[in-house]
Amino acid sequence: MSSSLGPRARSLAFALSLIGSLSASALMSPLLTTTAIAADDSMNFDQPEAFATLKKAVGYFDEMETLPEDTWISRDQNSARADMDDMIKEAMEALDVPQLTQLRSTYRKVEDKISETRQQISELKEKRILAPDTDVSTLTRFTPTETLREFTASTRGDYDLLIEAHKKNIVAYQGELKTLEGTLAARLKDIGIQLTPDQVQVWLSSVVGDDVLEMSVVFASIKSVAQQLAELTRDSGENLEYARRYYGMVVMLHRMIVTMQEDFITRVNDEVLPKLKGFATEAEATTRDARSLIKQGGQRESLENNIRANALTLKTITLYRTLVSEQRDRVKQSLSQSQRELAVATNTYRTVKLSAHVADLIRQGVKTFDTLAELQVPVAISFQNSAMREEFRKLTERMQQAK
Repeated sequence: MSSSLGPRARSLAFALSLIGSLSASALMSPLLTTTAIAADDSMNFDQPEAFATLKKAVGYFDEMETLPEDTWISRDQNSARADMDDMIKEAMEALDVPQLTQLRSTYRKVEDKISETRQQISELKEKRILAPDTDVSTLTRFTPTETLREFTASTRGDYDLLIEAHKKNIVAYQGELKTLEGTLAARLKDIGIQLTPDQVQVWLSSVVGDDVLEMSVVFASIKSVAQQLAELTRDSGENLEYARRYYGMVVMLHRMIVTMQEDFITRVNDEVLPKLKGFATEAEATTRDARSLIKQGGQRESLENNIRANALTLKTITLYRTLVSEQRDRVKQSLSQSQRELAVATNTYRTVKLSAHVADLIRQGVKTFDTLAELQVPVAISFQNSAMREEFRKLTERMQQAK
């Protein structure tokens, strides 16, 4: 009997058959709301995991003294150093605050939904061009969800309805991003990092935003760990073995800071800035071509629009360069001190003999971590308008796709 149905009727039958199989979540609002971001509002990092991995890192650090510098087959200093660095990276992850990690992850998911929805709008516009120029069909008008309407759409009116619904979804997603920016700014303030929601928006829109925010959060956690190690050392009394272990963990914290800073500087210099330079060169060349075509009698209005678009691109690239360059310079300034502190701490760890001396050293380390964190606070820049924010986002997408 189904073979005798017309195409529209078959579409309706297929669409209605899907209703029963759709989960409740598929019929709900598209928003990824902040109400489900974290069941636990605690702003604590994973302290047991951080201490355990730091302790293992110290073990590998001590082992390096007993090993040959380089061998072909047996274990050597290089392999022990690699294991130590792996433990430091694991400790780094443990020192990030889960709620902040989840907020950043949710932000990325909402951004992805916006990108997907824009792509869907483009596809619907293509289909609309080939559709009959008539109003919304009865079939589509009474189909209950957007997902099902995409199966039943057949007229330009149908596609207009779908496009408008997708545009409303984008507005809702953008509102969700605003909420997330405010929530993240408030949570960062809880751990001493001062950024407005607009400034958080800039960093979350950038290709190095997660790196910068993670560094800031981990630095705050490092100060907390150092304070706890100072208390543990004080409570250990005359036990030099425990005091040295705690100071060794402080040495690993110094090494962690240096690793994060060096990795960030390398990424900005070797990846981000060269890509931005390439984008600028491309925009400048396109602008020159457009001006040349205007002189040759090309369509002025279209070419002038291209020139204005490239001008916005170049202006946004300048903002992007300023943002990442200034942050790199702050990190570089902090790195010089971090490297000195690491060298001193390493030398001291090898020679320390009295537990009381260790307690003083760790207390000094707490002050040093405070200073280092202040030296590399995130650069505070806001977007001038929504057009620049959108162009900034596009540049970030291009850099991510060019990996």
